[in-house]
Amino acid sequence: MLRKQDCSVRVSEVDGSATVLLSFKMLKQRDPALASLRLNRKVKREWAPLFVALMQRRASEGEGAFFFGFAKVGTLSTALIARIAKILPDGNRTAYDFRHSMAQRLVDAGASHEDLAAALGHSSLRTSNVYFAHSANQAELVNKALGVSETYRTVAKIAGEKFLSPDELASLRGDQQVAGVPHGIPIAGIGGCTTGQPSCELNPISSCYGCPKFMPVRDVALHEQVLTDFRSVVTFYKDSGRGEQESPAYLQLQRTISEVQGVLRELKGSDE
Repeated sequence: MLRKQDCSVRVSEVDGSATVLLSFKMLKQRDPALASLRLNRKVKREWAPLFVALMQRRASEGEGAFFFGFAKVGTLSTALIARIAKILPDGNRTAYDFRHSMAQRLVDAGASHEDLAAALGHSSLRTSNVYFAHSANQAELVNKALGVSETYRTVAKIAGEKFLSPDELASLRGDQQVAGVPHGIPIAGIGGCTTGQPSCELNPISSCYGCPKFMPVRDVALHEQVLTDFRSVVTFYKDSGRGEQESPAYLQLQRTISEVQGVLRELKGSDE
């Protein structure tokens, strides 16, 4: 039941390819407030030319014209069922069957409850539990999450050994590679986090050293440079008359320096 105004076509000046965006209301919502919200979807690239052609056919019509030419749901449903009967062997299918098929394929491909709820326009995560209960791939996905897959075994190995090599650091997701700009000093590549920086509410770098989730990279020179940088901040505090030993920033800086020294002692001890 899309209208012409719900479809936006953008053509690339580089290669002439089209990007089609659709916007429509969330119908059949338990919460009336959600019924006024709109879902935004990007049409698959290989389907975009079909929408471009339809938009050209509707060029002379107003923005409120029905995009597919059907002004009533019943007429559209009848036409769709008739066309499906000509395409599929068993024939007797409706638009809702395709919606269920799409949902099941998403779950089988590894979509989360949040992903599926967003795709279907559900306001409750529990509404889509039936798709997960009937997914043949869910057991396999759960087993991988428990450590069967190579990726999870690698992460578990890294976490168990605490220190990791530069190659192991590079194999982690971007959000698991620790980086930050404490006290205006850009620092990166010092290690990884088992849960990921976006999930941490503490200050990056300053709170990482000494944290049980932090996995320092096995590079003495790198951590010695971090130690030098933090000591320069202490000197700055002292020279500028802001070396109050009771201030939170100063105390955290002291603790961080101590934790960096602890990492260096462990690394140097393991190399001996």
